[in-house]
Amino acid sequence: MDELELNQLVDSWIAATDADRSDCDPNWWAIEQVILWDVDRQGEPLWQFIVAAYKRDLSDKALGSLAAGALEDLLANHGPEYIERVEELARKDPKFNYLLGGVWRNSMTDAVWERIQAARLKVW
Repeated sequence: MDELELNQLVDSWIAATDADRSDCDPNWWAIEQVILWDVDRQGEPLWQFIVAAYKRDLSDKALGSLAAGALEDLLANHGPEYIERVEELARKDPKFNYLLGGVWRNSMTDAVWERIQAARLKVW
């Protein structure tokens, strides 16, 4: 996926997430795509989406959906592969660190969950 396609996906995902009836929104395809990456265990496109989306000016609803949806799913399914990237971004960017606070444990390993909590609470 190139940068233009990624930005279009993020735009549509935000619009569908913020819509009153997301399932009827013409942008629903973007939510389905993000869910499909999770179902198909495709960590890299999911990570690219998260990194592009969190930088936007998100509503509370979209921010919560990104944290408790895509980011939480990535860490539950691919935590050992992505935890170092997550820690680094949480250390460098307070906005991402804040997003990390909306992640619940889900089915993460003890080790990944402990590192998430440490990254979130650590004062850099």
